[in-house]
Amino acid sequence: MGAPASPYAHRPLDFVEKIESLTDFDAICAAISEELAWYGFSCVTSFMMPGPGEPQRNCVQLNTRPQGYLDHYVENNYVLRDPLVTELRNTVQPFSWSDVVERRDLTRADRRIVEEADEFDVNNGLVVPIVTLSGSLSVFSPCGRDPDLSPDARRAVELISLYSHQALKRVLVDRMRSSEAHTPLTPREREVMHWIAAGKSDHEVAAILNISAGTVNLHVERAKRKLDAFRRTFAVVKAIRLGEISL
Repeated sequence: MGAPASPYAHRPLDFVEKIESLTDFDAICAAISEELAWYGFSCVTSFMMPGPGEPQRNCVQLNTRPQGYLDHYVENNYVLRDPLVTELRNTVQPFSWSDVVERRDLTRADRRIVEEADEFDVNNGLVVPIVTLSGSLSVFSPCGRDPDLSPDARRAVELISLYSHQALKRVLVDRMRSSEAHTPLTPREREVMHWIAAGKSDHEVAAILNISAGTVNLHVERAKRKLDAFRRTFAVVKAIRLGEISL
């Protein structure tokens, strides 16, 4: 008889099957927390990096870290120098807290930011960057007291992170569509915004759609007003989140 299958081989797939069937936000959050607990993660934060002019509070999808931990973090303005945050400037590959401590020459103050989490019964975790086709960045970050960070566990948690992020995003977008009223874009406005999202200039969009650059700009300005966005980049983000365009 062959060796028994590793639990890491089937758990992530079972989780994906389970979470794809859920449509309620609280049920999805509970399923994510329950699954991560098996690997020793007691807390998790999932958020999308804010667009220009967008409040950070609107970008948090899920956060189960202790309120005292969050208050301490915010009061000390750690986000500007947290080595786990600044590491995202160097890589889009998943990494653990201990990876950063071991491979970077941290100052005593920077090391203290990581170590202070121990006061809230958390001493290690994973940071899983999620990059979209448009280049925007989201982060899924579970943590806990001595969680399982073996290579098999890391691969499993990365898969769990990707599907958890998508499940949260799906239900929150549905909620946003039902609660955030906006005037729908016209087909031409959607076309223009699609190409703007792809990084095309007004002149490039004009050539693609066989219209003038001035007309392109007019469509963009109308879309911005409908989406209540004062910048093009923010308009693109909102258009994607509201399902007006996709990438």
